[in-house]
Amino acid sequence: MIRHGFAFTVIAALAFQPLALAQNTVRPSQGAEPLTGRDAAQVDCEAQFDAFDLDGDGSLSQSEAARDAARTMIDGIVIGEQGLTRDQFLEVCDSHTWSQSTPESGAPFEGSNSFTEEQARERAAASNVSNVSPLTLDDQGIWRGTGTVDGQPVSVAVDYRGNVVTTPAAQ
Repeated sequence: MIRHGFAFTVIAALAFQPLALAQNTVRPSQGAEPLTGRDAAQVDCEAQFDAFDLDGDGSLSQSEAARDAARTMIDGIVIGEQGLTRDQFLEVCDSHTWSQSTPESGAPFEGSNSFTEEQARERAAASNVSNVSPLTLDDQGIWRGTGTVDGQPVSVAVDYRGNVVTTPAAQ
């Protein structure tokens, strides 16, 4: 009886594998091969760049992509006067560190914070917080202020590890 259950599980897994793979597939235009994995991510990154490049000059300025400009500073990516080039953006766009903005469990952590206010603001912007207020360093070593995420007001905390924690702002 146990063997039948195992066999059923294996058959079901094999039968539904194409469905699981289809979820990670970008639908091609008529006659083209479907894109999967890295190729699909590259297409998404190119579409993001095109959407951000409002003036069409082939680079992203601070005003066009504040989050991405902040992320480059955090990651130590040297950008030119024009901003982040298409090649630079595509190189880092789909990397885990570029898109990751989830704070560690239990954050914000108390500790000696060596970030300047500007560095803490950059980290908040890199974590999709806009309209970041002036931040104050509290007695626990956590930079605190307010901002908005997806148009909603939030309280912002940036700890010494660089974790950015947002919570709905008190109304």
